[in-house]
Amino acid sequence: MFDISKLRNDTETKLTIDEDITFDESTLKDTDIKRLENIHASGTITRIENSVYHLVLNITGNMVLLCARSLEEVNYPLDIIFEDNISEEVENGEKQVIFQNSLDIFGIVWENIVLEVPLRVVKEDASYIQEGNGWSLKDEYEEEHNSPFSELSTMLDMEGKE
Repeated sequence: MFDISKLRNDTETKLTIDEDITFDESTLKDTDIKRLENIHASGTITRIENSVYHLVLNITGNMVLLCARSLEEVNYPLDIIFEDNISEEVENGEKQVIFQNSLDIFGIVWENIVLEVPLRVVKEDASYIQEGNGWSLKDEYEEEHNSPFSELSTMLDMEGKE
């Protein structure tokens, strides 16, 4: 939380943000993110109107995700630039981030990290999992000897020759 009363009273023109942010496991619970490491937010807050503030944030750190092929952990670096105007008045659908002269950047940082999660990530040297408990991956060109469609294909071949 950052005290913005100095901006409101015109004793300061700019506040500097330089914070390390940690996320507990309950925050990551319903996401594809396994861990967040070394999350750091730096930037500035300036007042541009009576109840409107300009926020510039640079969010850096490391997101740990699972590889789509091997299910191994993959480090995904973060370097996010966020720049927006924040108002004390909450409009329809917006979340309140300014509470009694203080600005909470935790929600802003979290939303921007979630927006950076890729649909899938693949480790450079990852290979596909070929088999598991009761299943195995087959190549589409492998011949199936006991396929229920093998008889159908011979019938279609014979029908085309008549």
